[in-house]
Amino acid sequence: MATASIQLHRLASDDDLARAWARSMGVGFPRYTSWEELRDELSRTQGVPELKITDQGGFLQYRAVASNVSVIVVDAEDEERGYRVGDGDAWSLDLWAPFRAS
Repeated sequence: MATASIQLHRLASDDDLARAWARSMGVGFPRYTSWEELRDELSRTQGVPELKITDQGGFLQYRAVASNVSVIVVDAEDEERGYRVGDGDAWSLDLWAPFRAS
């Protein structure tokens, strides 16, 4: 496997999925996770890598090249929380291998 994406946005519209994930993983997940909350938690951790921010057209990608992780965040002021995630919420968490898969 070279990459993986955890589609956090799916939790907003599917309570059953969130409950099933919590049961199987032993961890509760909220329907919405704001980038501000994630950033605040990261700021309490030592050695957090520098983040490169890239506009993805309606989304912002916060990429930590040193750790091979990026967070995609909704960047659309007119998007409100509800059945879907809203402006400033994490859309997905992406992980990639530090080497090129052959």
